[in-house]
Amino acid sequence: MDKQHHELIGLGIYTLQEASLYGGIKTNKLSRWIFGTRNYPPVIEAQLYDQHLISFCDLVQAMAIDKARENNIALQKIRDALQFARDEYGVEFPLAYNHRLLLYERDLHIELPNNKIIQASGRIQGQILLGPIAEPFIKDLHFNAEGLAIKLVPFKKYGRVITLDPLKQFGQPLVGDTGYRADILEQAYSVEKSYDLIASTYGINTKDVKTAVAYMKTIRSAA
Repeated sequence: MDKQHHELIGLGIYTLQEASLYGGIKTNKLSRWIFGTRNYPPVIEAQLYDQHLISFCDLVQAMAIDKARENNIALQKIRDALQFARDEYGVEFPLAYNHRLLLYERDLHIELPNNKIIQASGRIQGQILLGPIAEPFIKDLHFNAEGLAIKLVPFKKYGRVITLDPLKQFGQPLVGDTGYRADILEQAYSVEKSYDLIASTYGINTKDVKTAVAYMKTIRSAA
């Protein structure tokens, strides 16, 4: 295994198109946030910027930004808050932690798991708590002891779950405990058109195949 490949282990590796699909974020928007444009600096300091790939933590942060934007938080405030957290506090992935976004009048702040509030700018006045920004998104995440996201569980059906774990198959969506990727099972089903046949071929339960197909259909319809 070469050094470059070894350094990618545990990060989760997604192409722009894969991250867009799994995160439910438009491709052009995600590209601007992570890679920037000639006149538009990135919002996220991407781990795999030079390879033009997206890591698991990058994806998690982008999903949090997407929720913040849905709640009309200005992108420049988000960019400033992330930059301040990195430069002043040494927090590399502020929005990949079990955080809350807080708005004090016009200034955005990030509350981390240790209750430490990163004050991005301005003075703390007139607190308005915007907890609902994070809640629908964070409920799908699992965190380590420090509060950093380590696994995403975006889909549950037929008693099975889909998980994105950067330590397993570079973070690709896996079905339950089968070890099989959802897209691979869905592709096999699209050819054979039989849940039972695919389940028998891969030595898994029919519910696993149904879950894979349902998940891929759901995220593609949302894209």
